[in-house]
Amino acid sequence: MTETYPHGAAWALIQIIEMTRAILLSILVIAFTDIALQLDNALAISSVASTVPASDRVPVLVGGVLLAAICLFGFTLVGSHLIDRIAWLKPVAGAALIVIGAKLAIDYFRQ
Repeated sequence: MTETYPHGAAWALIQIIEMTRAILLSILVIAFTDIALQLDNALAISSVASTVPASDRVPVLVGGVLLAAICLFGFTLVGSHLIDRIAWLKPVAGAALIVIGAKLAIDYFRQ
Protein backbone atom coordinates (compact mmCIF):
# COMPACT_ATOMS: atom_id res chain seq x y z
CA MET A 1 0.00 0.00 0.00
CA THR A 2 1.51 3.29 -1.08
CA GLU A 3 0.77 6.34 0.98
CA THR A 4 0.80 9.64 -0.85
CA TYR A 5 1.23 13.04 0.71
CA PRO A 6 -0.75 15.94 -0.74
CA HIS A 7 2.30 18.22 -0.67
CA GLY A 8 4.97 15.59 -1.26
CA ALA A 9 7.29 13.52 0.88
CA ALA A 10 9.64 16.45 1.58
CA TRP A 11 6.77 18.45 3.06
CA ALA A 12 5.81 15.50 5.28
CA LEU A 13 9.41 15.18 6.46
CA ILE A 14 9.55 18.88 7.31
CA GLN A 15 6.33 18.55 9.31
CA ILE A 16 7.77 15.60 11.25
CA ILE A 17 10.97 17.53 11.98
CA GLU A 18 9.02 20.58 13.19
CA MET A 19 6.80 18.43 15.40
CA THR A 20 9.84 16.65 16.85
CA ARG A 21 11.52 20.00 17.52
CA ALA A 22 8.40 21.30 19.30
CA ILE A 23 8.17 18.16 21.45
CA LEU A 24 11.86 18.31 22.37
CA LEU A 25 11.58 22.00 23.23
CA SER A 26 8.60 21.26 25.49
CA ILE A 27 10.54 18.50 27.22
CA LEU A 28 13.51 20.82 27.75
CA VAL A 29 11.29 23.55 29.22
CA ILE A 30 9.66 21.07 31.61
CA ALA A 31 13.07 19.68 32.61
CA PHE A 32 14.47 23.19 33.19
CA THR A 33 11.47 24.14 35.32
CA ASP A 34 11.76 20.93 37.33
CA ILE A 35 15.47 21.51 37.94
CA ALA A 36 14.81 25.09 39.04
CA LEU A 37 12.15 23.94 41.48
CA GLN A 38 14.37 21.15 42.81
CA LEU A 39 17.13 23.67 43.58
CA ASP A 40 14.77 25.24 46.10
CA ASN A 41 14.34 21.84 47.78
CA ALA A 42 18.10 21.27 47.73
CA LEU A 43 18.74 24.59 49.47
CA ALA A 44 16.13 23.87 52.15
CA ILE A 45 17.37 20.33 52.76
CA SER A 46 21.02 21.38 52.89
CA SER A 47 20.27 24.22 55.29
CA VAL A 48 18.57 21.76 57.63
CA ALA A 49 21.41 19.26 57.24
CA SER A 50 24.00 21.91 58.10
CA THR A 51 22.53 22.24 61.59
CA VAL A 52 23.02 18.59 62.54
CA PRO A 53 26.31 16.91 63.52
CA ALA A 54 28.54 15.84 60.63
CA SER A 55 27.96 12.15 61.29
CA ASP A 56 24.20 12.58 60.79
CA ARG A 57 24.27 14.79 57.67
CA VAL A 58 24.14 12.06 55.03
CA PRO A 59 21.05 10.36 56.50
CA VAL A 60 19.35 13.76 56.86
CA LEU A 61 20.16 14.66 53.23
CA VAL A 62 18.99 11.28 51.92
CA GLY A 63 15.84 11.39 54.03
CA GLY A 64 15.08 14.93 52.90
CA VAL A 65 15.49 14.07 49.23
CA LEU A 66 13.36 10.94 49.58
CA LEU A 67 10.67 12.81 51.50
CA ALA A 68 10.62 15.58 48.87
CA ALA A 69 10.28 13.02 46.05
CA ILE A 70 7.51 11.13 47.87
CA CYS A 71 5.61 14.36 48.58
CA LEU A 72 5.99 15.51 44.96
CA PHE A 73 4.69 12.19 43.65
CA GLY A 74 1.88 11.92 46.21
CA PHE A 75 0.59 15.48 45.85
CA THR A 76 0.73 15.22 42.05
CA LEU A 77 -1.21 11.96 42.13
CA VAL A 78 -3.85 13.27 44.55
CA GLY A 79 -4.15 16.58 42.72
CA SER A 80 -4.59 14.97 39.31
CA HIS A 81 -7.27 12.62 40.66
CA LEU A 82 -9.12 15.48 42.33
CA ILE A 83 -9.04 17.56 39.14
CA ASP A 84 -10.38 14.58 37.16
CA ARG A 85 -13.22 13.91 39.61
CA ILE A 86 -14.27 17.43 40.58
CA ALA A 87 -15.04 19.43 37.44
CA TRP A 88 -15.14 22.86 39.07
CA LEU A 89 -11.75 22.42 40.71
CA LYS A 90 -9.71 23.14 37.57
CA PRO A 91 -11.00 26.72 37.06
CA VAL A 92 -10.73 27.40 40.79
CA ALA A 93 -7.13 26.16 40.81
CA GLY A 94 -6.40 28.27 37.72
CA ALA A 95 -7.88 31.34 39.38
CA ALA A 96 -5.81 30.67 42.50
CA LEU A 97 -2.65 30.48 40.38
CA ILE A 98 -3.52 33.79 38.70
CA VAL A 99 -4.13 35.46 42.07
CA ILE A 100 -0.86 34.10 43.50
CA GLY A 101 1.07 35.17 40.39
CA ALA A 102 -0.47 38.65 40.49
CA LYS A 103 0.37 39.00 44.20
CA LEU A 104 3.97 37.93 43.57
CA ALA A 105 4.27 40.41 40.70
CA ILE A 106 2.75 43.26 42.74
CA ASP A 107 5.02 42.52 45.72
CA TYR A 108 8.05 42.36 43.42
CA PHE A 109 7.37 45.71 41.76
CA ARG A 110 6.56 47.46 45.06
CA GLN A 111 10.07 46.82 46.38
